[in-house]
Amino acid sequence: MTRPPPPTSRLLFLCLVYSLASIDLRSPALSTASPCFPNSLLTPRETLMASAAGSTNNVGAAGGGEGTFSSSSSSNLRARRRRIAAAAAAMARSGSDVPAEPADPATTPAVVCALPAAAPVAFGSVALAGRMRQMEDVVLLRPGFFVWADGSPMNLFAVFDGHGGPHVAEICKQQMPAALEEELSAAAARLHGQQQQPTVRDEVAAWIEALRRAFARVDAVGGRCCQCGHVAPPEEDVGRRPLSSCPMCRLPGDIIGSTAVVALLVRDLIVVANSGDSRAVICRDHGCAVALSTDHKPDRPDEMRRIIEAGGQVIFNNGVRVRGILAMSRAIGHRILKPEVICDPEIRLTRRLEDDDCLILASDGVWDVISNQMACDVVRQCLQDGSPPDVDPIAAQEGQQQQSTPRCDMAAAALGRLALGRESSDNISAVVIDLKMRE
Repeated sequence: MTRPPPPTSRLLFLCLVYSLASIDLRSPALSTASPCFPNSLLTPRETLMASAAGSTNNVGAAGGGEGTFSSSSSSNLRARRRRIAAAAAAMARSGSDVPAEPADPATTPAVVCALPAAAPVAFGSVALAGRMRQMEDVVLLRPGFFVWADGSPMNLFAVFDGHGGPHVAEICKQQMPAALEEELSAAAARLHGQQQQPTVRDEVAAWIEALRRAFARVDAVGGRCCQCGHVAPPEEDVGRRPLSSCPMCRLPGDIIGSTAVVALLVRDLIVVANSGDSRAVICRDHGCAVALSTDHKPDRPDEMRRIIEAGGQVIFNNGVRVRGILAMSRAIGHRILKPEVICDPEIRLTRRLEDDDCLILASDGVWDVISNQMACDVVRQCLQDGSPPDVDPIAAQEGQQQQSTPRCDMAAAALGRLALGRESSDNISAVVIDLKMRE
């Protein structure tokens, strides 16, 4: 009887195939609009590898055809495609890897996880400077940072991608938990001070408003930061001063800022707030990747309309940019680009399902070279093959700070190495949260 390859070998094989594959992430076959390839006859992994083997964008099109190839190399490409698909099938676990027809998560009746009031959470992260001289990304890991009025712990995770230096990203890491905790405390006091019992809808509305207020408060502090990291006092009118009040910095930090993607996990709900082009992706049943945030780019029709109505311009300068400077339409800081660049986050609420696998938060250093589906495939394989998580349920119930788990750290590290192997030119940061309690 042939022994199966060890988990590490399967992981290395998966990363090697992905890193060597020449895949156009902008092609319709890999579009995040249909991450599960519902009409394809192949699994997501086989579809990715078939694209690497030279298949056209017809793979996964309506009707689920085999795709069309040039007559001179069709037989070789088909043979190569069959070999790669066979290797991927051998690497998969027992059972069918072909997902059922995926339905719209917004309309699917939720199969709610039977989570205790204080479910422990497993998480890990990676932060790499990559090919950049300076590390400007910052990750935030705060499990159990706040306890809601009914005793439910709230877990906070975030990725901040700084621009013009790491200072605003560091401010976000320091100020966001404190600001959000104060806003949540005030919201809980208002809700439970009423005579009638608050509903879940009331609580969710309070959480969303608390996130918006916290983003605005952090943006106010980040807007007073100069390029050396000095933060001017609130009473100083930084908009009128010719030079920074910091003796070490001769220029005000008008063009420094940071993106922010924040995930708040409470009970069976996930609340994601995003400002910028960092992204949150959840891995649903059978490894289906679903984006929980939408990148704020100046060429998005709604964002371009808002920028123009605010009196700004969208100019092509090594990419589409606001005033030819910033390649995103929303961010924290960037005082010189206001009111075109705003900090207001887009917030999305998601109910955790029974078969949810993991949640990934990452900066654009990851998403520029790795598709949503590819990231979910790599992380899911690591979480299935890794060692059991070492979480302390007692510490979780008491709201104590927990450490990251080796399995999630390995998954985040694999994602970072894959981004480096695919020649990401930016800082690389990712947070992996395991949503499934594994044995």
